[in-house]
Amino acid sequence: MSKKSAWFSLGHNSKNSSSNHEHEGHKFNGEFKARHNGFASRESKPKDSFLKKEKVNTCALSEEISVELMSNEAIYSHLNKVSRSFALTIPLMPNPLKDYIALAYLMCRIVDTVEDDSQANIVDKITWLSDFSFLAGDEFAELDVLHALKERALELTKNGSQEDDIKLVKDLDKAVNLLLSYDDEVKEVLCRALSIMSHGMASFLRSSLDEDVQEQGIKNLDDVDNYCYFVAGVVGEMLAELFAIYDKTVDKKELLDLSVSFGEGLQLTNILRDRAKDLKRGASFLPGNTEDEVLDYVALTEGHLNDAINFICALDPKASSGVRLFCLTNVVMAMYLLRQVSRNPLDPNCDYRISKANLKRLFLLSKLANRSNLGVRLFSLSLTIGMRCQRRSVRQLRDKVSIWDHSPTTN
Repeated sequence: MSKKSAWFSLGHNSKNSSSNHEHEGHKFNGEFKARHNGFASRESKPKDSFLKKEKVNTCALSEEISVELMSNEAIYSHLNKVSRSFALTIPLMPNPLKDYIALAYLMCRIVDTVEDDSQANIVDKITWLSDFSFLAGDEFAELDVLHALKERALELTKNGSQEDDIKLVKDLDKAVNLLLSYDDEVKEVLCRALSIMSHGMASFLRSSLDEDVQEQGIKNLDDVDNYCYFVAGVVGEMLAELFAIYDKTVDKKELLDLSVSFGEGLQLTNILRDRAKDLKRGASFLPGNTEDEVLDYVALTEGHLNDAINFICALDPKASSGVRLFCLTNVVMAMYLLRQVSRNPLDPNCDYRISKANLKRLFLLSKLANRSNLGVRLFSLSLTIGMRCQRRSVRQLRDKVSIWDHSPTTN
């Protein structure tokens, strides 16, 4: 992703990223939905696949393929190194849900590391992401192919990625082995999310090779919606599915309806926060950059964050207390930052931040508010009072952009 998913970046600095690929727009999404059996069928194996061009020598690899599972200690060690904010909030959730989500984050981080590497060849990154999408859609059925992908990822990221991220890439096979040990319903959800996300990234990169698309850029709200879906909305859908697995009494349809808007609210906050910095490096994730246009997107973002509050309130305050607190912490951080943007929408230094003292205060107030839906709503209102809010239909948004239900693993 040209801009790291806001699920993974609120509360800490995102990695350096290349600026020559940003988006593809609704044309890609329509073509993607039309594909037979969704995104990862065997008929849709990418034409530029290096695995298709190069036959993997399974005999030579057999002794090198790891069957070791990533330990819980390793999961949280990696998490502390690549995302201190999530290392603090993920453990708020109960077992085994927190372990599922921690592993999902790390695997998404690996995919993002490959896509985000500024030194790697763009065609090679497209090939890797397409192959990974196919393999994840096939629930990592071929471990020899996984090993080849790991080695290729290490080659792609050796010059342009952070040391901690490269160490995580080295554990890709262990992470997948752990994923494959999970119950089928959890495994299917994680594989589906990884496949959709990596396919979306490959398509964004592929579009950057098209001069016509490059010149058009993100030109309207449809483009913004599609971009936000593949970097954040799909994560919202994954979380909704996992939360519904954990709490069988939850209304999964309601969560899924709200999940894409939830993700878009976090991602738009991230985009608005870094808008001026992105422009300096030649990247733009909004179709307009005047003060009025930015404030219009602030109002849209506020509407999406209100949907995020509805998502939280759809979870039981007692049965899903830790899950609610995990979500609420992310949402209130976004609301706090969004208010700063609304007060100074064209700040050239993007000096929007949460101090350690305020972060601690937000967390403590979140714990108190989390006890009831009334508390959650009042707390969110206190953070956004007086701000303009533009609401949208969550179902229409999800129907427009989501490809979650086009997976061959959909029940």
